[in-house]
Amino acid sequence: MGLCLVSARLVPGHFPVSDSCARICFPREPGLRRVALLDYNWLTPKAQARPAGGKGWGSYATEPIAAGETVAGFGGWVVDRATLSTMNEDRQSRSIQVDHDLYIVSGDVPEPGDMLNHSCEPNCGVIGSAVLIAMRDISVGEELTFDYAMTDASDYDEFPCLCAEATCRGVVTGADWRDPVLQVKYQGYFSQYLMRRIAALTDAH
Repeated sequence: MGLCLVSARLVPGHFPVSDSCARICFPREPGLRRVALLDYNWLTPKAQARPAGGKGWGSYATEPIAAGETVAGFGGWVVDRATLSTMNEDRQSRSIQVDHDLYIVSGDVPEPGDMLNHSCEPNCGVIGSAVLIAMRDISVGEELTFDYAMTDASDYDEFPCLCAEATCRGVVTGADWRDPVLQVKYQGYFSQYLMRRIAALTDAH
């Protein structure tokens, strides 16, 4: 069984409860119920998901975001690679690697917190295993992005990069984290899993 990680939005009113992992009802007054609609992922209220051209959807700042602010948190079920490979391509692309053979995968339906694209010049970095923070001040209208090299160490989600930055690598792969240049560039912003992998490489040399 996978681990279910969720964030809550409280909504007044009465909604049918069809998924115990997605909706939890709280008693309020006779005849009324307050329902917590639970998202698997969390996106800062200072950003909004919207179409991002050839990249599909992205998340864009609607208010200024200061360096160090938490901007997103990823949740869902923790599954191994064999289980992940049985899911459709869209759902696999909305997952994040958290250990050698473990991935957090979100629900069937995309959520705003799912819409964080890759960039070779990102403005967000990883803290822990599944939380993103702003690496610098982010202005209104900027897309929130992180480099998938900060989390990925396998080939489950490789693709041609569309970030259009001068430093664009062209293709995003599960081996990008091994690049010494990126290891220096993103020091302190890799996932805990990759920090251990990088430390092991350093110790071996």
